[in-house]
Amino acid sequence: MYGLLFGLADSWAVMPDSRLVTKAVKDKEKLKILASNPKQYAGKPRVGTMREVVGVTDYVQKNFEKVKVPFYTAHGTSDGLACHSGSEMLYKKSETAKEYKCLKLYEGMYHSLVNGEPDEAADLVLADMKAWIDDIIQVV
Repeated sequence: MYGLLFGLADSWAVMPDSRLVTKAVKDKEKLKILASNPKQYAGKPRVGTMREVVGVTDYVQKNFEKVKVPFYTAHGTSDGLACHSGSEMLYKKSETAKEYKCLKLYEGMYHSLVNGEPDEAADLVLADMKAWIDDIIQVV
């Protein structure tokens, strides 16, 4: 009986916020383009989806110290979907040597740093990523 109830609950679209995209995309013109996509899910997030997101997030956080590969982490400080403290925690806890990892926090930017910010802000993010790749190729 528990399994049946648990399975049914996963499909319930009862999570409180159905407009997550507005917390991810800052540029209003780009938001209009995304909103016009007929395949975009417009309903409320489902319980099962949120449960999986929490489970994966918990697993990743518990395993940050196992990360040893080079990585670049970019995060907007006004991200309405994910707190930048998670990116900061990954940077601090990973075993990757400092010269092989990078954390960039973009003041006032939202979740979608490339597709959701005004073009000049997105260009800055892409330029920073390219510069890091160019630098890391020299080191590795």
